[in-house]
Amino acid sequence: MKRVLMTLSCIIVVACGGSEIDRSVLDLKSAEATAHSQPSARSALFAADASHSAQIERLGPVEGVVRAMRGNALYLAAGIDIVQGKQDIRATLSAAEPNPSQTSLRRTLAGGDVSTDGRFGFTFGWIEKTTASGGSLLTTYGTYVSTWAREDDDPFRVTAYYTRVSLTPHIPTRDGFPLLLGGSGAGGVPHPGSLEKQKRSLLQTDVEFAAYSVAHGFSPAFPAYAADLVMPFGRNFFFLLGKQEVTDFYAGGTPDEVLDWTPLFAGSSESGDLGFTVGKAVDSITNPDGSVDRLYSKYLTLWARQADGAWRFIADGGASSPSPGQ
Repeated sequence: MKRVLMTLSCIIVVACGGSEIDRSVLDLKSAEATAHSQPSARSALFAADASHSAQIERLGPVEGVVRAMRGNALYLAAGIDIVQGKQDIRATLSAAEPNPSQTSLRRTLAGGDVSTDGRFGFTFGWIEKTTASGGSLLTTYGTYVSTWAREDDDPFRVTAYYTRVSLTPHIPTRDGFPLLLGGSGAGGVPHPGSLEKQKRSLLQTDVEFAAYSVAHGFSPAFPAYAADLVMPFGRNFFFLLGKQEVTDFYAGGTPDEVLDWTPLFAGSSESGDLGFTVGKAVDSITNPDGSVDRLYSKYLTLWARQADGAWRFIADGGASSPSPGQ
């Protein structure tokens, strides 16, 4: 979630030709046809995640991570700015892992979902990292969230990768939560359109979400833009069902705190039922003496389309960023 860092982390192509009406009909028919293949697309997505995990174990925490990425992929981790581009991500990981041969990284898939046209999806899970240092082994834990995209029958490739480190193993999951393995998924409703149209609508929704937060406070803003199921994430995953649980989770805002953010990137597919945004956030807290503390972060938000055409977020996670100019 966009605010996880500031609070919880402190304690833990459309076919051409024909008229507009013809294209719309073709889009709808395409969405109906591809919906029947969604289970196989989900299997392909989970297989891609398993292959990525195997590459990480075999090739290590640098080359193994970047191998499955698209050339313009995004990377989000604590303490750094958003990194874009496979080569820059490799350089960032190399700087963080100067001796990759001394580190093993294992991942466990927890869940995910895929769009009805089978071209976009997301996966998430847990990480266990063991590093040899000074004759001893240091084990840390954490989370990862990947967004994926593919063209037609091409393999899925990672478009955004988020990860956070934890000193302790993950907390228990929630039985029956729809986004977990075996669950029913996010329940996104297709609204077919061009990929650029889907991305514009995601960015616009996120801009409106941020404006609502600034005008009314983050505590009412998050429930207002939440789906009926929400998975906040950071060092752990949290599993919320219903507006009341979401309201309770994001409670605690005061007039002295203003959470604002700017979406910079978005991804989806032509079916328009699932998507993501990535951006930068700032949490401004006014102290009694009038001074203002500002905490900077970046975020990844996952969205599902509702029956009325509105995007609502289903998962949201943040990580600290350097202050501007640092």
